[in-house]
This record gives sequence, C-alpha cells and structure tokens, in this order.
Amino acid sequence: MNDKEPNINDELDDLKSLWKSQPDEKNYDKEDIFKMIHRKSVNSVQWLFIITIIEFLLGILMSLWSIFSGQKMYSPETLDAIGLETYSKFESISHVGLIGSVLFISVTFYYYRKISSALSVNKLMQTIMRFRKTIMWLIICWVSFSFILIIPLVMEMGENTYLNTVNHENETLEQMRLQAKKTAWIFAGIMIGFITIFCAIYYGIIYGIFLRRLGRNLKELKNIEN
Repeated sequence: MNDKEPNINDELDDLKSLWKSQPDEKNYDKEDIFKMIHRKSVNSVQWLFIITIIEFLLGILMSLWSIFSGQKMYSPETLDAIGLETYSKFESISHVGLIGSVLFISVTFYYYRKISSALSVNKLMQTIMRFRKTIMWLIICWVSFSFILIIPLVMEMGENTYLNTVNHENETLEQMRLQAKKTAWIFAGIMIGFITIFCAIYYGIIYGIFLRRLGRNLKELKNIEN
C-alpha cells in the first residue's frame, strides 16, 4: 500500500489557487490536480481498509478469549437471571459479527485496488461513487441484520429476568405473563437505543470522516472534468 502523503489537503489547495491564478495562456495542467485527488482517494480507502482489519482482529481476539478462557461476560447471578441457554445463543450470535468484518474487509480491499488503478478522471469518479454507495448500503444492511438477530434474544433475556428474579406469589399467571412481556419490551428499547447510538457514533464519525473526504474528492473531480 502507498504511504500516507503528508499535508495533501494543503498541497491541493495551494495547487488549485495557483491553477486559478494562471493567465489564460498558462493554464496549470489539470493532470497534476487529478494526481493529487487520486492519492487522497487511495489514502482514504486505505485507512478504511486498516480500520476493518482492526475490527476483525478485535473480534477474533474476543471470540478466542471467550472460547478458551471459559469465562463469561456476566456474573453467575446474572446468568441465572437471563438464562444460561439464552446467554449461550447470544454469545454464539456475537461471533457472527466476524462475518460483517470479513464483508467490510473484502469490499474495502476490492475498491482500494480499483481506485488505485483508476487512471482517468471519469474512471476514478465512477469508482468513488460506487464505493460510497456500496459502503453505505453495507452499513444499513448490517445494522438492520443486527437488529433482527439481537432484539428477539434481548427480549427473551428480559422475560427470563422478570420470571427468575421477581416474587410471583401475588400474581396470577396472566399478570405474570403481561409483566414479563413489558420487561421484554423495556430490554428491547434499551438495546435499540444502545445499538442506534453506537452505530451513529462509530459509523457516522469514523466511517463518515473518510466517506465525506471521498465525497469532497468527487466534487473536485467533477470540477476539473468540467
């Protein structure tokens, strides 16, 4: 991979200023502008690729620690409350997160290669647009998939917690079921809020930084193309 170019933004701004200030008979070569934007684009996708690799390695380490240490994330009392079988399902689904990391790694590496080899303004524009759309849709699909998998299990944890920790002597069977359902929805609401905030911060800030940079690069490419 190419090393990160220092002060590329400053160099590009200076180059653009020089280009605009040139007399009509001495227009600055737009090929130099394209090369700067190309390097910036490669650099942004390269960093996204590095981030996805880190995600994958962290997921592997957590999975291996859980498997070989035999230790649980929760105390024995908590496990008794939510149910060991339910927790085992939740733990198994957490390993599925590695699939998401592999998808992101594959997409970013594929487009890193495509953007690195894009040697024309039009080709680079098309590749950046496809990459941004692909990543955005991948994030949407992965977050939706996480909701579909996790929320039912969290609701099951909520029901079990109510049934296993509350004294039911003064409740009818119907009252107990209704309260268990309410607790399940409270757990689900908390988890939905947590996932939403986490994804907004993580994908919105970390991924968003590089996707916005690519969006600016796309605008610059359109300018030099016109």
